[in-house]
Amino acid sequence: MVDVIMPALGMAQDTGKLLQWLKQPGDPVAVGDQLFEVETDKSVMEVEASEAGFLTQVSASDGDEVPVGHVIAVISATADNVVVAAAPKPAPVPDSVAEPQKTPVAPVAATVPAAAPMSSTGVSTGRVLASPKAKRLAKEQDLDLGALAQAGHPQPYHVSDLEVLRSLPVIGASPSGQTVILVATKQITARCPRQGSRDFIDWMETDGAITVVPTAIFASFAAGAFRAATEAALVVVQVSGPDKDDVFLRNPDYSRLSVPAPETDDDATFVLHDLSDSFLTSLRLGDTTLPTLSIGADGDSYAITFEFSSEHMVDDQAIAFVSGLARRLADPLHHLV
Repeated sequence: MVDVIMPALGMAQDTGKLLQWLKQPGDPVAVGDQLFEVETDKSVMEVEASEAGFLTQVSASDGDEVPVGHVIAVISATADNVVVAAAPKPAPVPDSVAEPQKTPVAPVAATVPAAAPMSSTGVSTGRVLASPKAKRLAKEQDLDLGALAQAGHPQPYHVSDLEVLRSLPVIGASPSGQTVILVATKQITARCPRQGSRDFIDWMETDGAITVVPTAIFASFAAGAFRAATEAALVVVQVSGPDKDDVFLRNPDYSRLSVPAPETDDDATFVLHDLSDSFLTSLRLGDTTLPTLSIGADGDSYAITFEFSSEHMVDDQAIAFVSGLARRLADPLHHLV
C-alpha cells in the first residue's frame, strides 16, 4: 500500500485545497494517472499516482482544505478495502437551550464585493484557475482563458473547456470606443487536382463546342456541395474576384454550365472569391459577416479556403461542404452525369 498525501506545492504553503478527485474510490490507477487537483495561490495543479493499484480509504472530499503532508487516500493492491470517510456528525443539541437575550443591533449597510478589474478588451483580469495542460495549450493556441471567466464559465478550467472558449464571441472595441462583438472565425483548407476540371472544360469545348469558364464551375459545384451539406432550399452565391464586379447567382447548381445562372437581388448565402486567374492562391480575411470561400490555382492543384463561424453552420456541415466541393472539382463528370 502507498499513502496519497497532500503535497507541498509552494514554499510557504501550510494547506492545500482539494478541488476535485479525478479518480473515484475503488477505481484502478496506473503510474502517472491524475488522481486529484489542488489549488495553490497561483494555479491549479494535477497530482499523479506514484504507484499502480486501486484508490481506497479516501478521507478528504472535494473542496476540503487539507494540511500539507496529511494522508487523504491509499493506493492498495486490491479494491477490497474501499472506505470513504464520512462527514463528521454535528454535535447533539440539548433538549432545552436557554434563549439568549436578544440585544438590539444597529443596522449595517450590506457591502457588495467589487467586480474583478477589466482589461480594455472587456476580459476579466482577475486570477484564472486552470490546469497546467490547459494553460499550456491555451498559450500555444493564443487563447485567453480570462474570456471564460468573463463569460461566467466555472473555474478551474481543463483542456475540455478550451472548446467552449473557441466558440465564445471575441469582445473588442471599435475606433469610436463602442464595445463590439466579433464572432470567432473558423477555417478549413483543402487541395484537389486541377486536371479533372481542365479535362472537363476541354471535353466540353471539343465535343460540344461549349465554352465553360472556371467561375461557372466553381459557383455551380460550390452551391451543390453547400446544399448537400446543409439541405438549404435556396443558395445564393456572391461571386467575387480581383478586378471583377460582384454578381449574385441564384441556385447556380440548378443551371446548365453552358447557360449563365440567373442573377438575383437576394442576400448571399456565402461569398465565393475566384482567384484562379490571378497570382493569389488563397484569402484569409477573417470576415465573419458571411461564410467566405476562396478557390485559387496553385500549380497543378486548386487551393480551397473556407472561413465561417458557429453562427453560420456547425463544424460537420462545413467539413462536408469543403469535402464535397473538392470531390466535385477533382472529378466533374462523376458529379454531373
